[in-house]
Amino acid sequence: MAGAKAPARATRKSVPREQPAPRKAATRARVTGKTAVQVPAARRVVGRAAPRRGQRRDIIALVLITIAIVTVVFWLTGASGVLGGGWVAGSQWLLGWGALIVPLALGVLGGAILWHERHEDLRLGGATIVGTLLALLALLTILEFPVQDQLIGVGEPDGGGVIGATLLEIGSRAIGRPASLFVAIAVGITGLMLTFDISLREVLAALRSVLPGWRAPRTADDDDDADDRDDTPQPVTLTPARRREPAARRAADVASAPAAAAPAPATTPPATQDADLIATPIAERIAPASLFRRPEAAAAGAQPPAVAAPAKPAPAAQQLLGELLSKSALASPATLDVPVQHTLDLDEPPITAGAADAPGASGAWQLPGSDLLDAGVVVVASDDDRRIKARLIEETLASFKVEAQIVGVNVGPAITQFELQPAVGVKVSKITTLERDLALALAASSIRIEAPIPGKAVVGIEIPNSSTTTVTMRAVVESPQFEQARGRLKFPLGEDVSGLPIVAGLERMPHLLMAGATGSGKSAGINAIICALLLRHTPDTLRFIMVDPKMVELIVYNGIPHMLAPVITELERVVPTLKWATREMERRYKIFARHGFRNIDSYRAAIAQHPEFEPLPYIVIIIDELADLMMMAPDEVETQICRLAQMARATGMHLIIATQRPSVDVVTGLIKANFPSRVAFAVTSQTDSRVILDMNGAEQLLGRGDMLYLGADSSRPQRIQGTWVSEGEVERIVAFWRRTPPPATAVAPEPGAAAAPPRPAEPAGPAEFLGAEERDALLPDAIALVRQHPRASASLLQRRLRIGYSKAAQLIELLEAQGIVGPAGEGRSREVLLRDRPAHDD
Repeated sequence: MAGAKAPARATRKSVPREQPAPRKAATRARVTGKTAVQVPAARRVVGRAAPRRGQRRDIIALVLITIAIVTVVFWLTGASGVLGGGWVAGSQWLLGWGALIVPLALGVLGGAILWHERHEDLRLGGATIVGTLLALLALLTILEFPVQDQLIGVGEPDGGGVIGATLLEIGSRAIGRPASLFVAIAVGITGLMLTFDISLREVLAALRSVLPGWRAPRTADDDDDADDRDDTPQPVTLTPARRREPAARRAADVASAPAAAAPAPATTPPATQDADLIATPIAERIAPASLFRRPEAAAAGAQPPAVAAPAKPAPAAQQLLGELLSKSALASPATLDVPVQHTLDLDEPPITAGAADAPGASGAWQLPGSDLLDAGVVVVASDDDRRIKARLIEETLASFKVEAQIVGVNVGPAITQFELQPAVGVKVSKITTLERDLALALAASSIRIEAPIPGKAVVGIEIPNSSTTTVTMRAVVESPQFEQARGRLKFPLGEDVSGLPIVAGLERMPHLLMAGATGSGKSAGINAIICALLLRHTPDTLRFIMVDPKMVELIVYNGIPHMLAPVITELERVVPTLKWATREMERRYKIFARHGFRNIDSYRAAIAQHPEFEPLPYIVIIIDELADLMMMAPDEVETQICRLAQMARATGMHLIIATQRPSVDVVTGLIKANFPSRVAFAVTSQTDSRVILDMNGAEQLLGRGDMLYLGADSSRPQRIQGTWVSEGEVERIVAFWRRTPPPATAVAPEPGAAAAPPRPAEPAGPAEFLGAEERDALLPDAIALVRQHPRASASLLQRRLRIGYSKAAQLIELLEAQGIVGPAGEGRSREVLLRDRPAHDD
């Protein structure tokens, strides 16, 4: 009797827990040889436990859904009470904005419980839990990125909460802030793959089936077999990756399956089944039910696929798998992601200027790529340093009884701008007068106070960074801001105090005046403008005239096809060059009037419909040092510059003038009035700053590219860290254009192709103008002038002809060679040998 009861007790304890289904219990009884009397006992135990299990399932689902709804009500209304307020505040403190996921996750979990028929079918796998946690941690870390630099107080509902801040701080100290962002994204993608049991290959295959015109990216190995396949997407025979279940669970499922439930022979090929599985929309696979694992055994009447034994892959799948493994073991050089700098891909089709310039204005010139430029290195500042400085600013102002609070921080390449919000009743002048006291408290070489920041109700305090980040030209040129900027003559100025790229254009300026002391970054700024224009324009669309009296900075550009003349280094040739530019401007106005156009933009747009029109390229005149010209011939230089600045904009001619001595005798009021766009680098005094900007501030700049930019459409200057271009980058760009052949010899015409229209002859440049036209124009005037006086001198020609001393001395020598004046004597004047005869002598 006792021996008969013991097995019965064992049956009661084991059957409900291990095999709850009545059919499975009966099957197990027949296999083990137990009597039929014990089977109803097991069924009675299951029958009593089933209602309690169903009630418990419903109660858990109801509680989860109720908590989710109540949490949403707390968030929307704010009326949460003590317990609800603690719940909301705690989730916000811990997760930040990630707390919004809490009601969503609870609601999805409760709905998934109600969705299933049996509670035992809901079994969270280990990989699912790990993937969910990884995705959540990655999301909190990513949410922390935009707000960590804003000095958010502990517990405020911003960013990723305490968890996100801690993870981001650990990542920033370990591998740096930019790298932490990419690591967080990679971890999040990995977590989603583990959670939803999908792979990237399945996502690409599903997108290919859903989007007809979309093609997944292929490697070089895939292109080898392109001839053997048609254009229609073919099903892939590889099955998606699945997580392995424990061997004991698989054996139990196979043993518990009835013999009648054995899988029937497949009616479709394995490849078709796999293709159907891969082509399943991702939206259907990422469902609340997919968060949980189902056992392989299904309800009665359903036939699960491949329960008895794992099916062998198809021969085609085995072959493709072997090819993939062999290719992954020895990758071809085309698939390796190795950055190669300063190399030109000669097989790549040339980029014509039609993409960046007006249609029909360029032939087959090849533009250089941004790979000629160097990639920069980002230096991440410490968050602790910013917090310490913010606290010092508040404490220093409080010691002088000025109530203010730091409400934001903008980190730039060279400076950090702290946004200070004064209390009600505090005058801004009280903060500006404490500039030196703040510099002393912060141990800074110099600080600049912008009161207030345009467009904001705060005062900006700009403090130099402990480590400066170089703003490379490649980083700005490849930025979305540069690509989205409008204008054909756009160029990168640098980055502002927030680290955002700043792009300017000569069309809107339309002329630029630059000033700064030696070593302030003025020459680097000019090189950045020239190189940016050379990257986007061919000689058919842009030409340069460069004046470099110092014979150092711009000589390197000699030899490129964009130059109308070699770089002008002789001062006596500058004024004739400016006169040639004035005559070219007047000639273009006559062309516009003849064809009925107002400016060069409308004229260039009509060239596509009128090929007979003369193509007029943009002309940029760059003068590196204005002070030397103003010392030689101030009146004539000022007259020509002002005339060009007033009228040359509509003809596509623009001036860029730089000087390292912005005094009132160099940058006169008339020149400043015609140059509304100005750039001030570091200067030596407040007087120089007021000359160039009409306000103080440039004397507090740090140098090395730190500038204040005053645009034509703004009343207050903007602080920018200028773009840096190294000598190697300039030499590579110049070498590219020197070895680039003209379109007539660069591309051979194809047989049967239509002949291209002949290129019009280029207008005579300033070199030809100086050699013939200008000399012929001044020499007769000089002869007529000196023949009216008994003696002639260079000062006489300088005053009457309004030219420089060098040109006047050259004309005196020409007059001597022609026998009109005599040789130089003891005095400065010379005797006129051929004088006009007076009228009364006739």
